[in-house]
Amino acid sequence: MLGEDIIKPMLPIEEYFGKLELVYSFYGAMPTGVSVSETGRIFICFPKWGDDVRFTVAEIVGDTLQPYPSMETNLVNPWNITMSFISVQSVIADGRGTLW
Repeated sequence: MLGEDIIKPMLPIEEYFGKLELVYSFYGAMPTGVSVSETGRIFICFPKWGDDVRFTVAEIVGDTLQPYPSMETNLVNPWNITMSFISVQSVIADGRGTLW
């Protein structure tokens, strides 16, 4: 009678809802972080791990990547590194208007 009285657990059934939408296609540098703000703005980060990275934090605006908050912030300033993004690996929009 081994195995006859074993009750197999019920696994959850996948439920699909909504439709997938392609927002942006990435070619080249590898993004590691994506975050969407409460207003729908999409932020991406690209750490400088050897890829050709023009800016380390960007926002998708229309069909382009724009440096966020500016190109100057994304350029390492050796005279004032406290005002520069150096190699951002993650971005988080907190739902209250702040991008961390």
